[in-house]
Amino acid sequence: MKKSITKEQIIETALDLLKDKSDIRSVNLREIARVLGCAHTNLYNYFPSFNDLLWEAHMEIENQFIKKIALELESVKDDKLKFYQFYFSLSELYLDHKGWFRLAWLDYIDDARPEQDKITTEKAVKTMVEILESIWLGIYPNAPARERIHSVLHDVHCYIVGEVSNFINGRGLIQDSEMLKRHIAETAVIFFTLALKEE
Repeated sequence: MKKSITKEQIIETALDLLKDKSDIRSVNLREIARVLGCAHTNLYNYFPSFNDLLWEAHMEIENQFIKKIALELESVKDDKLKFYQFYFSLSELYLDHKGWFRLAWLDYIDDARPEQDKITTEKAVKTMVEILESIWLGIYPNAPARERIHSVLHDVHCYIVGEVSNFINGRGLIQDSEMLKRHIAETAVIFFTLALKEE
């Protein structure tokens, strides 16, 4: 059996196994070790418990989301289309990685939230606010305060979480995932723009 494994390999394998799961607890350290070709006790060198690994995976999901959104926006030149692409990318990430979405927003991780996860989330949100501010300034002469952008982003994101949750639980109004991605993006842009234009 392979003995030389890294923390990054463990997280990557966990995310791969979790990607489409409807229950994050259906994955465990033994399964991850089997895929990696090592004894499950080797994983304890990096993660004292499965919950510790889940929190690390949660942080990696946030990092990957930000990287993907930033990368996809690079190829969009029209600022108005950037708003659409921002929210389309977000909905695409959630709908194409339902297990990740569950880990990020739905399922409860038993242990107390680590301070590092809070820091990672704050950094991700700050980056998203800065991206949205930059897009706004490409269209309008002045941008609202970042605190206001943050607040509206939160509200719009709650809408997105609701739409995706309904869909993955078979209760959505739109049952086609590609149609839903477009619908979420279009609706999110309307909500976001209207809320900030009211200022």
